[in-house]
Amino acid sequence: MSKPPGGAPALVRVGVLVFALGLVAIAAIFGMFAAGAHDLPLWLNLGAMLAPVGFGLALLGLFRQARRSSRHRAVAMSAGGGLAR
Repeated sequence: MSKPPGGAPALVRVGVLVFALGLVAIAAIFGMFAAGAHDLPLWLNLGAMLAPVGFGLALLGLFRQARRSSRHRAVAMSAGGGLAR
């Protein structure tokens, strides 16, 4: 996945979107419990699991971006002579 100029990597964007959907599901669950509902639909409970999945995807995207930038920095240092003697 290529990083768009001036933006976050695609995996981070997807992770944030999935995390936000999970938070919406969690807010809906809290709202329904506050309204007195007890038997919530399974899809809503499964939707709440999107929050940790999205969080993991975003962290994975950030980790990959950090490794990629440090690798490029190391290659640039070695190609440019690195340490001068």
